[in-house]
Amino acid sequence: MESERLRMRPFSEADYPFYKTLVQNELVMRYINGGIALDDAEAQIWFERQFERYEDERQTGFLLLEKKETREAVGFAGLVLQEVDGVEELEVGYWLTPIHWKVGYGREAANRLMQEAFERGNDRLISIIHPENTSSQNVARANGLQWEKETVFKGVPVVIYSCRLSRLFRG
Repeated sequence: MESERLRMRPFSEADYPFYKTLVQNELVMRYINGGIALDDAEAQIWFERQFERYEDERQTGFLLLEKKETREAVGFAGLVLQEVDGVEELEVGYWLTPIHWKVGYGREAANRLMQEAFERGNDRLISIIHPENTSSQNVARANGLQWEKETVFKGVPVVIYSCRLSRLFRG
């Protein structure tokens, strides 16, 4: 899968060192997992979960994001099934290396994944965002998601942004 500047592909085992640098980076994890970076064992479990997600056609799992021109890894993004308030939801999410923040990669990757979700027959899509993560809330709004509610997800207060894909990608 590709967007204007990014190539998105499933992780391979060789991508684990890059993945680990993101999930163990305190800046990246500030608004994820209750603000706690993963230890080595947790990082391995989270990474292996992606391969299980790849088997489920309802989601993409997290995909490695690479710059098309250089193949430099900039982060990962994907469509992931989550349970929110007892309901299974499809979430679009992304994680970027701090040096690649504020250049539009999150918005670009999320938008392409939203199109993918629509092409796969989904209509409702959410983003689960920490209430203080205004950058991610701005990305969600820029891509047509709207604030829906506040809730608790895996023990952490969050806000849910949602959209109807049919309203964004008609015809």
